[in-house]
Amino acid sequence: MTVEVIIAVVTAVVTGVLGMFFKNNLVPSRFIPLQNLVISIVATVITIATGLISNPLTAGLICFGAAFGVAGIYDLVHIKK
Repeated sequence: MTVEVIIAVVTAVVTGVLGMFFKNNLVPSRFIPLQNLVISIVATVITIATGLISNPLTAGLICFGAAFGVAGIYDLVHIKK
């Protein structure tokens, strides 16, 4: 596996877990996109700081896509029910 795939998977798992916890307990649904944005920014900073990906744009796009992708999939699953 490449580093990009590993980062995307870890970001997606963290976003999914936090989304399930906060959406059901503490945070109104309208703030979930803000939560996902914060998660993607934090993941981008960690990715660049650790040197896993040196290009900030690539790191940002991977983390942003993973965070918002998993949020969209989570909402689709719950809308179907």
